[in-house]
Amino acid sequence: MTDHKNNGEGFILIVEDDQGTSELEAQRLEPLGLEIRRASGPAETIEILKSSRPGLMLLDYSFPGMNAIELINRLKADSVQVPPFIMVTGRGDEAVAVASMKAGALDYIVKDAAFLGNLFPTVKKALEKAALQLKLKKAEEGLHKNLRLYNFLAQVNSAAVREKDKKKLYAEICNIAVSAGGFRMAWIGVPDKDAERVFPRFSAGFVDGYLDSIKITLSEGPYSKGPTGAALSSGRLDKVSDISTDPRMEPWREAAHKRGYRSSAAIPLKENGRPVAVLNIYSGETDFFTDDEQKLLAEIEGDISLALDAISLEEKHRASQVVLERTARQLYYIMEVNPAILFTLRAAGGRLMPEWVSGNTQALLGYDTIEILTPGWFDKVIHPQDKERVLAGQAPTPDKGGLTQDFRVKREDGSWAWIRSQLRPVPGTTNELISSWTDITQLKEAEARIQELLSREARNKTGQKNNTGGSTLFSQENIL
Repeated sequence: MTDHKNNGEGFILIVEDDQGTSELEAQRLEPLGLEIRRASGPAETIEILKSSRPGLMLLDYSFPGMNAIELINRLKADSVQVPPFIMVTGRGDEAVAVASMKAGALDYIVKDAAFLGNLFPTVKKALEKAALQLKLKKAEEGLHKNLRLYNFLAQVNSAAVREKDKKKLYAEICNIAVSAGGFRMAWIGVPDKDAERVFPRFSAGFVDGYLDSIKITLSEGPYSKGPTGAALSSGRLDKVSDISTDPRMEPWREAAHKRGYRSSAAIPLKENGRPVAVLNIYSGETDFFTDDEQKLLAEIEGDISLALDAISLEEKHRASQVVLERTARQLYYIMEVNPAILFTLRAAGGRLMPEWVSGNTQALLGYDTIEILTPGWFDKVIHPQDKERVLAGQAPTPDKGGLTQDFRVKREDGSWAWIRSQLRPVPGTTNELISSWTDITQLKEAEARIQELLSREARNKTGQKNNTGGSTLFSQENIL
């Protein structure tokens, strides 16, 4: 049920089987200006969450035949994404509060005499915290996505320099797109002017017969309107953001959908400035190929085309120099668009020694790269209260496959920054790692402010309880 107009910032889902309570909650939250939707029980909640994601869910603990914790477990078992939520209950039971926080609740509120008065500020704080968590998650996902693409491009560049045989190069590019780029499928098609068709010649990934009877024509008609035909005719990269809705994909939509292809890009490969083949890559995500991804993928056209020119003209040395310069620019672009510092490290003597650091350290911490690479720098800047925990956790990293840690480091100006460090071993090595540092100071400061406000409310509630026998509002921070 929709009660209020959506202002474009998501919606709040109230899950409450008592219609009167649900209406009162909706009225209290109306000043937020968000759309309010309501569900009367678990079944209706599951159906809503299968097709949409609220910014916050206000979840009643008790329903006939099922409690809220069981509902959360049911959603996870059905692979339905659980949105940020606040647990609401008529029982001031600490065990229920602890179970709610363990299940992922942002907060816990009791239906006591002060319930409706506490509802608005509690929801407002939870929305702020959920927004900060979502911002950090998107930043981390964006960094991971771009690192995948950079790895894809770097390995293609290496293959373009190394391979002297065009067929071997084409086959390797398809394999790299799947193994390094993480794409669901990749294939290269070559146009045949006599047959007026584009024929698949090389492929990798989850093909599952998709290319066995695929028809793409060079002559005018529906079979020439897809991204492959468009890339060949225009000589420019072409993409499909959503295969299920793009009208150009009508001839191939059903077969693509069955195999989990959700978006695609077609990259023309040129020799002496003329398209001679098309690299087609498919993602399992819709809208995967944003403007940033297209800028990175556009580089591949130039890199491979240069390699094809070098193969045909046997100018291997000239082509390799250009490709290496392009790779450097790609890495610079990655550093510019992602607010994170990247490291390569080597494990030695139970410690991690930096060997390379990206050039954006000044913007995040104020230090030059040479300072960060100086032996002993990390020991000087890590917060004394975090040092023992962090070093103890890092020692076995190459053996356990990776590590994420939050800790504080001192900036060059003397202030402290909260850092989220992600360590991953380099495949095929025993002592080499890649690390990224992301600044999460804003999130930590916001959590501290929220904790202070909730602690103050808890103390006030305790006083009220002593005077009136009322229940206490629990938050995640003062339970844990």
